Amino acid sequence: MNKANTIRPARPDDKAALMALAEATGLFEAPELEEFEAMLSASFAGDLGDDHLWIVAEDDSDVGGGLRAAAYYAPEMMADAVWNLYFIGVHPDQQGQGRGAALLRHVEDDLRAKGQRLLLVETSGSDSLELTRRFYRKNGYDEEARLRDFYRAGEDKVIFRKAL
Repeated sequence: MNKANTIRPARPDDKAALMALAEATGLFEAPELEEFEAMLSASFAGDLGDDHLWIVAEDDSDVGGGLRAAAYYAPEMMADAVWNLYFIGVHPDQQGQGRGAALLRHVEDDLRAKGQRLLLVETSGSDSLELTRRFYRKNGYDEEARLRDFYRAGEDKVIFRKAL
């Protein structure tokens, strides 16, 4: 990533851009996008608590500028200093440029500074998400668990873990 990139907390006026990003990733079907929007609305309304955090990466030097990537993370309930990365997404035309890794490092650094100890990530075991799983492995995450046939028959849930 170049010096023009800024990682900052998301604001309510980012909601449309976050929805566009989620749709552009191609990872969500219509009902899931509705849930994503409801989660964004609840988060920005403060209904989820102050420890549910959205961050965005933007780059004013890009043609079109604006929001290029985002992440959402929150604590695991009833666990000591364990957090979940619920969403990380980079616009498809911006992938492979280090934006996702930079966001992930930002999340990890923030959690380390807060004295947290583990970050968990869940993803699908489908063939279409092999690049996603490779991304986590490349960034120091270990596959901790695999729940067979979780999402549907033949589609596992894969849980990655990184000690902070």
